[in-house]
Amino acid sequence: MRRPDRGERGFTLIEVVVAMAIVALGLMAVFRVVNDTVNNASYLRDRTFAAWIADNRLTELRLTGEMPSVDETEGRVDFAGQAWRWTATVAQTPVENIRRIDVRVRRESDAEDSSLAQVTGFAGATSLGTAPSITPWTGGAPAGGTDDDDEMERREPRPPRPAPVPGTEEPEE
Repeated sequence: MRRPDRGERGFTLIEVVVAMAIVALGLMAVFRVVNDTVNNASYLRDRTFAAWIADNRLTELRLTGEMPSVDETEGRVDFAGQAWRWTATVAQTPVENIRRIDVRVRRESDAEDSSLAQVTGFAGATSLGTAPSITPWTGGAPAGGTDDDDEMERREPRPPRPAPVPGTEEPEE
C-alpha cells in the first residue's frame, strides 16, 4: 500500500471546524427569521382579535337603546380561547346630544396600561328623546334621499321596446 503525499490529504481539522461554524451561524440566522415570523403572526392575530372585541363592545353600547353615561367601565370576555380585558371610556363632546366612546382591549395577562387595539366611535340621541339615533333600513331609499330616488320607486316599469327595423330610425326620448 502506498502512503499518500502531504498534498493529497483531505481537509484539516481546522478547516472542518471553520466550515461547521459558518453553517451553524447560517442556521441560527434562519431559525431567528422563522421565530420572528411566527411571533409577528401571533401578535397580528391577537391585534385582530382585540379590534373585533372593541368593535363588538362599541356596537353593544350603541344598541342598548339608551344614551351612554359619561364614565369609564371595564369588563372581561373570553374570545378565541383567550381571556381579554376591555375598558370603555364615554366622554361628552361639544355637541350636547353626542357622546364619544373609546374602547381599549388588552390580553388579561398584559399590563393594565397597555392595549392591543383601540376603537373610537360616537353615539347620539335624537332631539325627541334620549335613545341613540339609529335608523333601521327598510329596503328603500335612505331617509333624506334625492327626489330621483323617490320617483324611481313610484315609476311603473316600462315594457321592453321592440328592436328597430333597419332603415326606420326612431328619435331619442
